[in-house]
Amino acid sequence: GELVRARELLSKALNDPRIIRADADGVRSRLQAINDDLVFSKKITAGDPMVEQYAIEAGDALARLPRKRELVVDWRLLQRVNGITNPQGLRIGQKLKLVRGPFHAVVSKSEYRLDIFWGPPDEPSEWLYIRSFRVGLGADNGTPLGHFVVKRSSKLVNPPWVNPRTGEKFGADDPKNPIGERWIGWEGLGDSAVLRGFGIHGTIEPDSIGQQRSMGCVRMGSDDVELVYELLVEEISTVTVKP
Repeated sequence: GELVRARELLSKALNDPRIIRADADGVRSRLQAINDDLVFSKKITAGDPMVEQYAIEAGDALARLPRKRELVVDWRLLQRVNGITNPQGLRIGQKLKLVRGPFHAVVSKSEYRLDIFWGPPDEPSEWLYIRSFRVGLGADNGTPLGHFVVKRSSKLVNPPWVNPRTGEKFGADDPKNPIGERWIGWEGLGDSAVLRGFGIHGTIEPDSIGQQRSMGCVRMGSDDVELVYELLVEEISTVTVKP
């Protein structure tokens, strides 16, 4: 019944290089259920370092709370967790659950899986597992391995897109826009600095999830990429692509 402690211990087990795949799948499943309660519900559990309660003050706006409280998440995550239908309708004294980042993504190419973790960017051994998502990858093994950070000014909602190979342009509201409703661009770190133009985005081809059909980017289902967009923050959240 001690979910905060259970998450810590199970995350350590998941990070242990000796764990076998079948056990890792089971651990991820248990951890996802724990985080549905600890992170993504309105519930606040004592001792959880990821969350806090906050009472709305005069002049507050949902979009400004992450900066005010140094949360390192997108404000839409607060809207999701608290079940807020009208972000403009906050009341003074209204109590909200705040979720504190930063969160990071790890893509496992061989398993077409993106895992989200929480913790300091430079201490992955201390990260806590949050949730996994099924993804699509680049055609002909085109998604590069490497270590990246979410690029400044790269997170876009309903983005326009230009096909870099053909020059074909797609408007923001074009239902034929291949990258869907979200774009999260990466910037390579260290030896990966030469890798440019890659990112995470949605897709209008949901059957491509679990396959190699993109130009190299990581594709996600519409609902999944919206949540990942809310968790990752520019210039802080990292993205690691593994074999």
